[in-house]
Parts: sequence; structure tokens; C-alpha cells
Amino acid sequence: MIVEDITDFKNLLDQTILSEKLVEIGRLSAGIAHEINNPLSVISYATQLLLREEDLPPFQIEMLERIENETDRLKTLTGGLLSFSRSGESRQRLTDFNETVRDALRLLHFETARKQIALHECLAALPLVRMDANKIKQVVINLVMNAIQALGERGNITLKTFEPEPKMVELSVADDGPGISPEVQQRMFEPFYTTKKEGEGTGLGLYICRSIVSDHGGQIWVESMPGEGTTFHIRLPVAQSV
Repeated sequence: MIVEDITDFKNLLDQTILSEKLVEIGRLSAGIAHEINNPLSVISYATQLLLREEDLPPFQIEMLERIENETDRLKTLTGGLLSFSRSGESRQRLTDFNETVRDALRLLHFETARKQIALHECLAALPLVRMDANKIKQVVINLVMNAIQALGERGNITLKTFEPEPKMVELSVADDGPGISPEVQQRMFEPFYTTKKEGEGTGLGLYICRSIVSDHGGQIWVESMPGEGTTFHIRLPVAQSV
């Protein structure tokens, strides 16, 4: 009697099935997102025109602003679906990693100021990295936004860059929020997994982040303990000498 360990084969089969399912879900998501985006654009444009009207009663202004905010939120959700559905061409160039981080933070200063969250930067001098700056910026924005949402009102977010070892650069994004349970940490990079309320997220943010970082030959991971804050790490290879 011959007993053969088929664990590796089963794992590979499961991954293949999952990949095929994700492709089909991606196609479906793209179609749904496009169908939703078209009427959203009309609603958004009409709302902006109405807000330009003079002498509107306060309650009408409030309702129009609420419509505009909810429309923007839906656009964010459909944007996540579109990012998931298409891999997109990667435009990797020699880039200053720190400048990419700073560009991302400039877009988030209003949100952190509004919620009275302090942003701390400790960016060390780094060698150039061959990367798609827009995609890495998307990763940084996602991680900082997650930290903002975890903190709610008030708190601290610290971003550090450094060289953990030769030919590698690393970014850490740390917050002093409530932390993440081990159970959630095990699943948080899975597609469509979310702990947010219904309608507040697609569960694709961290999955897309991991895909982007992997496409750059890098790694992303999280360190957290309940009640002790959370730190996300991104590690990327530096550009090879020509």
C-alpha cells in the first residue's frame, strides 16, 4: 500500500480555483462599477450645479451636500472594484521613495487635521527604488487612511523610512489606536474581507496593497496587539546598479 502526501497538490489546486474565481469576480465587478459610475457622474454634476444656486434654504444646502458626500463615497467604492478588476500596466521608474510618501501625505493633511490626528514623519535618506510611484502612493494612502479610521478622533500616526538591510528599503506606518486581534490579522489581506460596516468598504484595500507590493518584488505585513496600536510594514528592493 502506497500513501502519497498530496497536501502541496491540494494547496496548488485550491489556489488555482481561487484565481479563476477572482478573475470572474473581477470581470463582474468591472461591469457593475462602470454601470454605477455613469449615473453617479450625472448625480454629482447635477448636485454641484444646484449648489451654485443663490438663496438656497439651509436645509436644502445640507441635503445637497449630503448627496455630494454620499456620491463621493460610492465613487470610492466603485474605484476599489475597478482597481481589483484590472491589473493595469505598471510604469516603474527610478523614484525617490521618500518623495512618494510625502506626496501621499499631502493628500491626507486635511483629513488628519479635521480629525485632530498628528502625523509624524521620520524619513531617512534612501537609495532610489524602481517603482510605479502612483501605485505605491495608493498603498501609502490606503495604509494611512486605515490608521485614521482606526483612531477615529485624535491620536498619532508615525511614518518612518529606513534601510533594514542592504539593497532593501522599508516604510512603517504606525498608529496608537486600539490594535487588531490575531484573528483579523490572519485574514485581513484576503479579498473581500472587511470588519467595516456594510457600505463602508469593499474589503479589497489591503488585498490590492499586497498585490501592488508583490508586483514590485516586495513584502507587506502587519504587527499589532489589541490595545497597543498597529504597525504596517512595506519592504521594497532598491534599484539595481546599472
